[in-house]
Amino acid sequence: MKIAFLIILALSTTFNKINAQIGITDLRTGIEIVFVTEEEMFPESWTEGEINGEAGSLSVSERRRSGNIIKTALSKYPASVLNENLIKIYVLEYLKFYDVTFGGTNSNDIVYLTNKGEDNGYTDFYLEQTFHHEFSSILLRNNSDLFFNTKWESVNNDDFVYGKGGVQEIYEDNASLSYEESYHQQGFLHQYAMSGVENDFNSIAENLFCPHPKFWEIYDSYPQIRLKTDLTIKLYHSLNEEFTKQYFLKYKDKPD
Repeated sequence: MKIAFLIILALSTTFNKINAQIGITDLRTGIEIVFVTEEEMFPESWTEGEINGEAGSLSVSERRRSGNIIKTALSKYPASVLNENLIKIYVLEYLKFYDVTFGGTNSNDIVYLTNKGEDNGYTDFYLEQTFHHEFSSILLRNNSDLFFNTKWESVNNDDFVYGKGGVQEIYEDNASLSYEESYHQQGFLHQYAMSGVENDFNSIAENLFCPHPKFWEIYDSYPQIRLKTDLTIKLYHSLNEEFTKQYFLKYKDKPD
């Protein structure tokens, strides 16, 4: 009897290890975090024509860290906000669309991230920010309207025109994520935020949940960024009353 129990325990442990290599489930929400490519992981339109989506499974050595980072990110949202908008998260070795390498992207209810290891710049901070960045796109699509977009654009200088979108800006090497005063003075955190309303919004949202060390200082110093941040908080507050400025300030200077 004891031997049979030990065999069952060993098989169970082995099975759990195999599952952990493929993916894990966030117990609070039931959302899957997947580390390997799957046949129908992309919308069909992403696999055809010029988009020609490609991906590779995540290195086994990065799976535990990736899972922990994503679970930390998910813990910052009420379960209802997650379950109404997200069903799965892929963390992979690489993503490529339009023959361009992506750090992350999103579909209607799935977030896709890449992680090539901390030594290659894929730090805990970078990965968590990228999750919030991509998930904010889903929330923006599901919950904003023309009025929100118009109000957002009205914050910019009258003569400012957004770029050609994220993919084109990457092609043309206009997608820097460096925080520079010249961008802040125009109402943006970095160059990539100038590529479109969505990327501008993403740049603020990711910093509410996982702030750059200088984010709140920038908020205090540059009125246009402050207005955009307040608009972003207002949108999140409409999703759940827990999301207030005070809620987000608790992540200021807080180590993950």
